[in-house]
Amino acid sequence: MERKRYIMLSAAMAVSLLLLLIFMAFMLTRVRISELRENDYSGLDLTQIEDGKYIGEEYAGLVKVRLEVTVKSGEIREIDILLHRQISGKAAEAIVADIIRTNSIDVDVISGATSSSELIRAAVYQALNE
Repeated sequence: MERKRYIMLSAAMAVSLLLLLIFMAFMLTRVRISELRENDYSGLDLTQIEDGKYIGEEYAGLVKVRLEVTVKSGEIREIDILLHRQISGKAAEAIVADIIRTNSIDVDVISGATSSSELIRAAVYQALNE
């Protein structure tokens, strides 16, 4: 009987620890996304960026984006998402078309995929701002 109780208690503690870790990852994601929302993307002058390919990477908790941005003649010509580790933000990848179409990072995020949208915008900014 004592052994069974020990096993049950150990399992309950393991589940509690797992839930705590998930909660912490979620909170870290929210805090990082809040920080990224403060970025001023309008200040990036694309005409000052040399033609070429640039790598950008950004993360927030469990969500991570790595991408390659191609610039030619002061325009964003292509954005290739090399890695997008996400929970439910695959729809955010549509923001790439908006960035290319407007030639600006200062575009609206994709509804329902806000965190991943913010990360994609921040990764593009990070790639071009170095």
